[in-house]
Amino acid sequence: MPCTSMDARDEVISPAAVGAVVLSMVACGTGTDSPTGPSPTVQPPTTSERDALVAQYNAGGGPNWTDTTNWLSSEPLGTWYGVEAENDRVTRLDLCGPDGNNLHGTIAPELGSLTAATDLRLSNNFLTGTIPSTLGSMTALAILRLSNNALNGTVPSELGSLTNLVELRLHQNRLTGELPQTLMDLPNLRRLRIEDNAGLCAPTDGDFQAWLGTLDEFESDCGAPAQARADSLRPRVPVATSAAVRRPPSRRRADSHYPPVPVATAVHEPLGFAAVRPGAYDAGRWPDAVAAALTTGRNPLATSCAS
Repeated sequence: MPCTSMDARDEVISPAAVGAVVLSMVACGTGTDSPTGPSPTVQPPTTSERDALVAQYNAGGGPNWTDTTNWLSSEPLGTWYGVEAENDRVTRLDLCGPDGNNLHGTIAPELGSLTAATDLRLSNNFLTGTIPSTLGSMTALAILRLSNNALNGTVPSELGSLTNLVELRLHQNRLTGELPQTLMDLPNLRRLRIEDNAGLCAPTDGDFQAWLGTLDEFESDCGAPAQARADSLRPRVPVATSAAVRRPPSRRRADSHYPPVPVATAVHEPLGFAAVRPGAYDAGRWPDAVAAALTTGRNPLATSCAS
């Protein structure tokens, strides 16, 4: 029944009309009534798997990607380039490739909604900004590769929640500060690389250094200038895992590094420690190399995402 009001100018009002007006006022209220109970709590909408991918597309310059097959389409997520999915839930996002996928922009915080993903690879691109703390919600991750970008800031402590993580690659960025102590909460982590950053170091306290000694591979050049190394594409020498040959963490201090050795004879020490070697760029010029590469569409030292 539509809401009506009585007009003082009406001269004659039938009983039926009066009844109609009364019913209308009861139905519509007077405008000053207060609710009889508390308002229902409105829950914020959750980010769906599809929305999270769309957010990364928008944050990472999607229209200029090298391959955008099925992105933003209504096709199943598993048919989108670089995406693997089961029952429309993302299990793997790989936008790395040998030369990356020309991502320019940032890592979308919404990727934290991909809680079924076991593999996230965004290496070999031109991503800037910080590592979102929301990635700590991707608790199924076994592999996280963000290397060879231009990410800055510190490593978020929330990554210590990724208890299934086996491999973490953060090398060749602009990261600074100390690794968070929470990384020691990762019981399955075996490989960790942080070299070629703007000043990313491991804490020097005994507990953290002892924990580093349990890893199969750890690469850092803390104390050395950030630089792109000419031999970054060389196959890695298998790392010995025997406790008898594992280098004690005290041999690798955060304020020192091994003397430079020729590229032709450079080898990885036990634990994956890499000697600091002459690079293709002058010391401290890795950020400049990335900036220059923005105009070429190819990162200068793109590495294989499969290895």
